[in-house]
Amino acid sequence: MAVHTSHDLHEELLQAWIDMSLMIRGNRLLSDFSFNEIVICRILYAQRQNGGEPVTATQLCSRMQLLKSQVNKILTAMEKAGTIERVRSETDKRKIEIRLCESAVAAYEREHERILRLMAYIGSRLGDEQCA
Repeated sequence: MAVHTSHDLHEELLQAWIDMSLMIRGNRLLSDFSFNEIVICRILYAQRQNGGEPVTATQLCSRMQLLKSQVNKILTAMEKAGTIERVRSETDKRKIEIRLCESAVAAYEREHERILRLMAYIGSRLGDEQCA
């Protein structure tokens, strides 16, 4: 078994981060969604699974650290694709809630599994003891 120094581990992590960033930027990592779309789907999916409070575009802006105009552009594309829907809040008519469409759940779950497999691969390359 090869002994990795701290410097070697940092170099491996840096290279893995660069490789993954390039893959994400080129949209080669995700087949059904762009990077920003998968982040939005993850937030909405988690909210749905946990029965949390509905998510608004303002909250997405804050969580993703993007401008409202950027998030609205992404949401508009996702809405046209049938991935999300915008629904007026029943408790506060001023709020628009963002929901993951039922038809998009399976597509998100497929992408989520692909990402988890990638994370497992990275973990196996680095070794379990280094990822713990």
